[in-house]
Amino acid sequence: MSLPIPLSIKLATSRGERNVTREVRDLTMRWTDPGGYASCQIALDRPLTLQPDEVAYYGSLTVYDGRHGGIVWDGRLEDPGRSAGSQGQVWDIAAVGGQAHTRDRTIPLVYIDNPLSALERVDNATPKGDDSLGTDPGNNASQQQSLLLQFPQGITIGNLARVVMRYVGLQRSGQKVAGIDHTWDAGRTDANFQVESIVRTDGSLASGDVARSDNWSTAGGGSSPRRIGTHWTAGRTTAEWRIIYTGGGGPINNDLHWASISNTVVMATRFTAAGAEQLTSTPYGNFYVLAHEVVADLLGRLLNRFDGAAATIATTSYQIDQMAYLDGVQAAKVLEDLMLLEAGYTWRAWERGSNGLYRFEWVPTPTVVRYEADLLDGYDSQGSADGLFNQVTVRWKDNRGRPQATIRTANVPELNAAGLVRQEIIDLGADVGSASAAQRAGDQWLADRRYAPNAGRLRVARPILDLQTGRMVMPWEIRPGLIRVKGILPRPDALNSGASRDGVTIFRIVGSEYRVSDGAATLDLDSYAPSTARQLAAARAKIRQVRR
Repeated sequence: MSLPIPLSIKLATSRGERNVTREVRDLTMRWTDPGGYASCQIALDRPLTLQPDEVAYYGSLTVYDGRHGGIVWDGRLEDPGRSAGSQGQVWDIAAVGGQAHTRDRTIPLVYIDNPLSALERVDNATPKGDDSLGTDPGNNASQQQSLLLQFPQGITIGNLARVVMRYVGLQRSGQKVAGIDHTWDAGRTDANFQVESIVRTDGSLASGDVARSDNWSTAGGGSSPRRIGTHWTAGRTTAEWRIIYTGGGGPINNDLHWASISNTVVMATRFTAAGAEQLTSTPYGNFYVLAHEVVADLLGRLLNRFDGAAATIATTSYQIDQMAYLDGVQAAKVLEDLMLLEAGYTWRAWERGSNGLYRFEWVPTPTVVRYEADLLDGYDSQGSADGLFNQVTVRWKDNRGRPQATIRTANVPELNAAGLVRQEIIDLGADVGSASAAQRAGDQWLADRRYAPNAGRLRVARPILDLQTGRMVMPWEIRPGLIRVKGILPRPDALNSGASRDGVTIFRIVGSEYRVSDGAATLDLDSYAPSTARQLAAARAKIRQVRR
C-alpha cells in the first residue's frame, strides 16, 4: 500500500536503490535535540524468499517530502529484520540517523592534560634519585600539588646525573604534542643543577629542538610555555620533566637537592573541521581549549561521515583546562561533556548532501519562539517537583588522580519555601575534572533545575505556524525550536519566568516522533518522555561511570 501522506521512501546500497513507498505499511521517524535524526522504522510488504539489492546492513534509508523533494529523515540501516504471520510476510527495517556516527569509534583522546599522576619514570642515570607527588616543600602553606624530584642526601652523583619523568599519553593515543608548560621551585640556588622540560619522538631527542632549562634557585620559576613550530618541529609524541646535574660530581651532603615541578600541562595538536592537522604554534597561543575547538577537532579527526568543511560551529568562550580521555572515548561522550560545560549549546546531525556526508551543527540552544500551536490534538504533562534541586555534589579527580568533591548550591524558591534541601551527585571523573570545571558544571546543572519544567508531550496532527519561515508546516516538518502552546496555564520556569498567566506556555522542543499510522507528530517538550529504553540507557551510563 502507498502512504496516505505525501512522503516518499528510498532504500539504497552499493548494489542498487529503489523507491519502496508503495510497499510500506507504516513509517515511524524520530529526531532529538541534541542529536538530530535519531531513528526510523518501516514495515515492507515483501516476500522473504529473496534478498533485495536495496536492503543490507549499513545501506541508506531516506524519507522525502513528495511536495518539494526535501529530505525529512535520512540515515543508515541497522536491522533489516523479517517476519511472517497472519498479516503476511513483512520486512521490518530499522535505521539510525547521523547521530549514531558519534558512537562508531572509541579511541584514547587528549586535548589538554595536567598529568602529575600519568608520568612514568625513565632514563635515570641516578638510580637512587627520588620522585614523588606532594605539596611544594618550599611553600607548604600553598598546598600546591607538585612533582618532587630529588637527589637524596648520602648518595654520590656524577656529571649528567638525572631523574626523568615522561608523559606518554599522546604517544599511546597516536597524537602529537602541541605545547607544554610548568612552574617550579628548588631547595637551593646552584647553577650546576637544572630543572628541564623537553619533548621527544619515541624517546629520542631531535636536533634543533629547544628544551626549557632553568638553573636551580630558591626563587623558583613561573610559566614559560614551549610550543610546536617555535621550540620543536611537528611530530613529537612525548614530554619529559627532569632534574639534571652538570657539575664534576661528588656526594650529596644535605636534603636540599630537590626541585618541585607544578602546574604541568600538555596540550595536543588539533584538527580543523575540514580534517587538516594544525602543526604550527598559531592555534595554541593559550593553554586551554574551547568547546568549539574540540567540536571542530572531532569533525576533522573522528567524524568523517559528517561534512566538517561545511559544518556550522558557533563560537564558545569557557576555558577548559582539563580534557583527556586516556582510557578511550566516543565522540558522543565528548559532546555530552562539552554540553555540561557549555549548557547553552547543542549539536545535531541532519541529512546527507550530494557528497554523501551528514550536515552537522553546533549551535546555541533556541531562545526565540519558532512555532505556534494549541491543544486540539492532545497534550499530557509529566511536570513534577521531583526535578527540583538546590544542591549538587560534583565528583571529579585532580591531577594526582585523587577523588575530589565540589558542592554547589542554588536558590530555588519552592524548596526554600518548604524548607527542603534536595541534593544530587554528578560525575566529571578525571577526563574533564578540575576545580573550575566542577564549579561550572554544578552551577549549570542547578540552573536547569531551579524550576519544575512545564514538560509534556504535545500531539500535532495538522499544520502549525512556523514563524521562522512564515508558513504553515506539516507535523513531519517540525524541527528543534521553541513552541508557544495556547491553552496551558503557565508555571514559572526557565522559559516562562516572567510570563503573565494568560494560558500560554512556551516550551523547548527536544524531540519529535512522527508516525504515519497516527498521522501525527508527538513532540517532547522541555524533557524527553519517560521510556524503558531511556531508563536502560541511563542505567548503562551510570554503570560505565562506576567502572571508570
